[in-house]
Amino acid sequence: MRAVLPEQTTAPSNRTLTRAATAALVLMGAGLVGFLVSTAATRIDVSKLQAVSPPAAPTPSPTAPPITDLARNLLPGVVTVEAERTSDEALGTGWLFDTRGDFVTNAHVVEGQLSVRITDRLDHIHVGVVVGLDINQDIAMVRASDGFHGTPLPINRKSPAAVPADVVALASSRATGQNDITSERLVQLHQDVPLQSGEIQPGTSAPTVYHDMLDVNGARVYQGNSGGPLIDRTGSVIGIITLASPTGPEAFAIPITRVLTELNRFAATTG
Repeated sequence: MRAVLPEQTTAPSNRTLTRAATAALVLMGAGLVGFLVSTAATRIDVSKLQAVSPPAAPTPSPTAPPITDLARNLLPGVVTVEAERTSDEALGTGWLFDTRGDFVTNAHVVEGQLSVRITDRLDHIHVGVVVGLDINQDIAMVRASDGFHGTPLPINRKSPAAVPADVVALASSRATGQNDITSERLVQLHQDVPLQSGEIQPGTSAPTVYHDMLDVNGARVYQGNSGGPLIDRTGSVIGIITLASPTGPEAFAIPITRVLTELNRFAATTG
């Protein structure tokens, strides 16, 4: 099932990355029916990826609150990012970075945009302005031009120390057509995800290799999850969901520690 917008129904868009014939990894910005949809694929060089065995579930502390409860408290800061482009319209997820109304998402969600809208959980629409974009890192920052009254999501400024670890992916259900919260397991750190040459949706770009990624396994994440936060057991952001299998449980997230300096620079942009 896809998210339904007023008079529009979401459908897959953006680049598709296949790890095997039945397990493709995709860049997860969801396009809208009636606009140009990419059907071409960019394939992952699986020979350079580490094999992952399903790990045993970590034992939670009996006194710690469930990670899903911590994550649920962060949902007011998670929004839908909708970018109108020349030939299509894309949906993704964003999350509040600061008190100025700056939201983090993926570059492939907003690259080439003519206009951006931010829809909060009360269905209020805010005009967005892209204040920072790095295609090579696949990160972007969109500012609500009218500000945004909310609590920024806390950020874990330390890299994950060990795997496996329980984590949660948050998303805009408007963009995904699925749940806001999915329980995941962080299974590998520092993964390089090489892409074989292939066609890319017109008007967008992709790095040839996604370096130093967090490998996540568990409940499926979907197109539209793109740009959403990955939350650890402290209730803090540790990553930005960017790639996922359209049929299986594997996904990859950009570690927040790797791009935090650049995100702070985006947020310092005036205007």
